[in-house]
Amino acid sequence: MRRCGWPLAIGAMMLLGATGAVQAAYAGSSLQDEGGVAVIAEPQDGDVLIGTVLIYGTAADANFRYYVLEYIPDPVLSGMDWVPLQPPVAQQVSDGVLALWDTTTLPDGHYRLRLRVVRGDGSAIDDEVLVQIVNATPTPTPTVRPTATLTPTPGTPTPGPSPTPLIWQPPTRTPRPTATPGGPTPTPLPLPEADSPLRPERLRQAALDGVKMALGVFAALGIYSLLRAAWRGELRSGWRRLRREVIHPLVSSMRRGRR
Repeated sequence: MRRCGWPLAIGAMMLLGATGAVQAAYAGSSLQDEGGVAVIAEPQDGDVLIGTVLIYGTAADANFRYYVLEYIPDPVLSGMDWVPLQPPVAQQVSDGVLALWDTTTLPDGHYRLRLRVVRGDGSAIDDEVLVQIVNATPTPTPTVRPTATLTPTPGTPTPGPSPTPLIWQPPTRTPRPTATPGGPTPTPLPLPEADSPLRPERLRQAALDGVKMALGVFAALGIYSLLRAAWRGELRSGWRRLRREVIHPLVSSMRRGRR
């Protein structure tokens, strides 16, 4: 019983490996079955951007080719073109990081941010948000009014203490956490139909290969056990014991039954 456990364990491991490969291939193609989506989830319309910010959203389509993020100053004047924020990305993203935008390289002002998902046939779907970049705006310095000093004259009562001027303090902006640079989350592209691991002929071939390997392992273990038993003399002693304890008593009982 101890020697038969090893082949069974090896066969179970091979079956689990084949099942995991099929599940991975199915999960990689689930995003391709969804409809086309181009959404900028963050930043949103009217947000104020400071420093380096992460752009979150979704860029996916059943006929996906690539997506690109672009910006343009607002209001848009004649002759202005959209400026790419980064090179086109050929990986779909679902509710993840689309890009990293360093706003310190641009003058302060209002900008339109556009996400464009381009399909294989050349058509595209877009999403835009209007944001404001505020990096180099100086903090206004409060103006302190001078305190008037009164010179007392004889017979005139001395005025009381001068009132303390109120100094206006501008509100302090709470900086957003600086995002760690990183590219979009990679999403595997669909496999061509000819290379799909779910084709019936490939599944049958994988099953036959597993059966062949299991039979080979069983045969090797059996030959090894026979050679080891013969080397130790256990095969001959086992045969003698089998004849003495099983075959001879069985023959004797059959003869007594005939009589």
